[in-house]
Amino acid sequence: MNNALAAFHAGYSHSLGGIIETFQFVEAQKKSGHQVVMNGNEALTYGLIAAGVRFGAGYPITPWSDIMEALRRELPKYGGTFIQCEDEIAAVSMAIGASYAGRVAVTGSSGPGISLKTEGVGWAVMAEMPLIVVDIQRGGPSTGMPTNVEQSDLNIACFGGHGDSPRVVIAPANVEIVFTRPSKR
Repeated sequence: MNNALAAFHAGYSHSLGGIIETFQFVEAQKKSGHQVVMNGNEALTYGLIAAGVRFGAGYPITPWSDIMEALRRELPKYGGTFIQCEDEIAAVSMAIGASYAGRVAVTGSSGPGISLKTEGVGWAVMAEMPLIVVDIQRGGPSTGMPTNVEQSDLNIACFGGHGDSPRVVIAPANVEIVFTRPSKR
């Protein structure tokens, strides 16, 4: 017990010892030209539109709701449509139908909603139907950060499905990459 407490206190003291050096503020450097300030959800919304998405279907769930609301507002300006559906299964099914009709289509959600969309995504893979599924990850399962922190959404995005259903999964590292085209990175 004493060894455990000694180790704890040593580790705690070590982290506090360099706190002043760790958090030093640097003078801001003024950049020439214009700078766009936005969060990741806004960048993704405009990235989807720039990539040619003209149909979206979704069901409100945080933190995907920001993107859903922005797509509902912005897609009509580019000849597109966004439909709020009665549930997650309807949303993925409508996006698959729009893709079948020739539209570049998107649906999205967060962990629990992605689970509900899994069967539809598996069908889209089997039918070789192009589909963009956006998974806006929470800080953890259920209520997120207050209960448990993890990255399980990435696991379901990569491996969730019934049988073999390979898919391309892109996990951006920062806001700029969310919007930037791959050729520009």
